[in-house]
Amino acid sequence: MNHTLDSARHRVLITGGAGFLGSHLVKYLLEKTDSDIVVFDQLEESSQVSNNRVTYYKGNIFSQKDVNDVFKTHGPFVTVYHCAASMPDKSVSDDVLWKTNVTGTEIVAHCAVKNKVRSFIFTSSNVLYGIPKELPTTEETPANPLEIYGKSKVEAEKILAQFRGEMNIQIFRCPVITGLGRLGLQAILFEFISEGRNAYVLGNGSNIYQFADAVDVCAALEKASYVEGYDIYNIGSDEVLSLKEIYQKVIHFAGSTSKVVSIPKIPALFMLSVLNKLNISPLGVYQYTMYGQSLYTDTTKIKSKLNWKPEKTNVGTFIENYEWYKANKGTFSGVGSEQTSSNRSVPKMGIFKLLKILS
Repeated sequence: MNHTLDSARHRVLITGGAGFLGSHLVKYLLEKTDSDIVVFDQLEESSQVSNNRVTYYKGNIFSQKDVNDVFKTHGPFVTVYHCAASMPDKSVSDDVLWKTNVTGTEIVAHCAVKNKVRSFIFTSSNVLYGIPKELPTTEETPANPLEIYGKSKVEAEKILAQFRGEMNIQIFRCPVITGLGRLGLQAILFEFISEGRNAYVLGNGSNIYQFADAVDVCAALEKASYVEGYDIYNIGSDEVLSLKEIYQKVIHFAGSTSKVVSIPKIPALFMLSVLNKLNISPLGVYQYTMYGQSLYTDTTKIKSKLNWKPEKTNVGTFIENYEWYKANKGTFSGVGSEQTSSNRSVPKMGIFKLLKILS
């Protein structure tokens, strides 16, 4: 493998480029590089970014035909940022999730090697650690996924490991990525806070949960595109506070009368499991299982090898997104609408409607 690592203008492919992280990456690369960008996504969101350096290709990530075609008609690509993924959302079947996250990764990687792509950047997830025995997790912490999404990320990483030596491959195990425009479950939290209703935590809320700001993640992905070889990195904010502390700081900033209310953990988990099976809860298996757990990673490696550091704190990112939510609430439908990708849409509130009334 002999690729020239220069910063000259080149063409890159972003799979999942119309999703939350992907759209942030498009904007970041437009601002920080001279790259021409091809967005590959099944969503029609070309209006999100209008720039003559950006081309949108609508296609299915687990369609060999579509992936071959985007490489043939819009390549060659120097870098592939593989951000396309199906989340553990009730609107997505397990079969489609697996095909997207596993089959899709294999197809894109094969095409990348075939078309002599220099660097392949993959966004994996820290969900593959499950509930780790020791914290913080490191890149050597054994994978122990709890559900299909985590298992799909483990399998995707195994597939990419087979291509080491054929192109540069950099893998990022991301926590929950937040930032401007992130909706999903945060939209429910922000709605409760903006209306002065209680914000709920499982147990006493002392569990520490690490997030990452979208722009910080984009900076790391772009840096990795110039790195040779194969490697895996944990990534996340340096500020790791408890969920209770984060919620309290957002409430204080908002000037809300909301209170952080604790719910007994064991009975709550049982009820959330039942409600999930009845399809009346917005929380998936991993979400309600981890909501009361601590999960944070050691980011020493990424700081050392990529000379990267996060610019945003968890609280700062939440507050910025809360401000964005308040300013833009009229531009998206209320809770219960079905829009774009799951992280950029407002989920159905389900049983939380009752919780909201009781708050």
